[in-house]
Amino acid sequence: MTVASGFFFPEAPRWRDGQLWFSDVFGGLVYSWDPESGDLAEQAQVPGRPSGLGWTHEDELLVVSTTDRTLRRVDGTVVADLNPVSDSKINDMVVDMDGTAYIGNDGFDLEARAPEQPAQILRVSPDGQVSVAADGLRFANGMVITPKRRLIVAETWGRRLSWFAVGEDGSLGDRRVFAELDAGSPDGICLAPDGRVWVADPMGRRVLLVGEGGAVDHVIEFPGCRPTACVLDDASTRLFVCTAPSIDPAKVQAHPGGEITVVNLE
Repeated sequence: MTVASGFFFPEAPRWRDGQLWFSDVFGGLVYSWDPESGDLAEQAQVPGRPSGLGWTHEDELLVVSTTDRTLRRVDGTVVADLNPVSDSKINDMVVDMDGTAYIGNDGFDLEARAPEQPAQILRVSPDGQVSVAADGLRFANGMVITPKRRLIVAETWGRRLSWFAVGEDGSLGDRRVFAELDAGSPDGICLAPDGRVWVADPMGRRVLLVGEGGAVDHVIEFPGCRPTACVLDDASTRLFVCTAPSIDPAKVQAHPGGEITVVNLE
């Protein structure tokens, strides 16, 4: 069921305090949506294309500004400049309990159809220091951190989910494959309560529930659109999915056909 529409390219959904938050990348806006009232509210303007969202332990919302490669507060204040460590557009993000932000980059200019180059996960410490936490990925995309202190990242071009051990100092190590996908392109992800991962697959027009080792336990088809990301509510009974009619930037910018869809899992 569609609950909100008229966006260019909704991405990076987050569930917070009973509301859905998400970015409209090409619309340059961050929104919140209240499921009780149905109210949609603009929370921030981000001319550099918003993507990943996350909250610090002080309840401060951080937003990735993709094209200028900065991490910002909702008021536009720059928290960190990632240009010194990233040569490509930055993308999705997960914020750890202590406020450390992990941000993926593309590795190459996808929109210009440049040759693929290795991507990175960039680390922004709570005091704003920037470093490379991991490299050699194939288009680092959606990320989650598990209760067992593992960071899982979708490698879109690698057709896999990889994971890293999160060190006490915020470092990432002991890289392993969480799941290989037989096809498609993993994009935004969210963690199920039992440790499995919901994966939005825009190329496959589907959302998958994937377990460690790659077993696919559930498939939700989206034949008329491209699901880009997903998130569960607090009860894990509803899956909110961001969709767009295309993944071609020129096409989505010409027509605001993006939607937020909810799937009841009970």
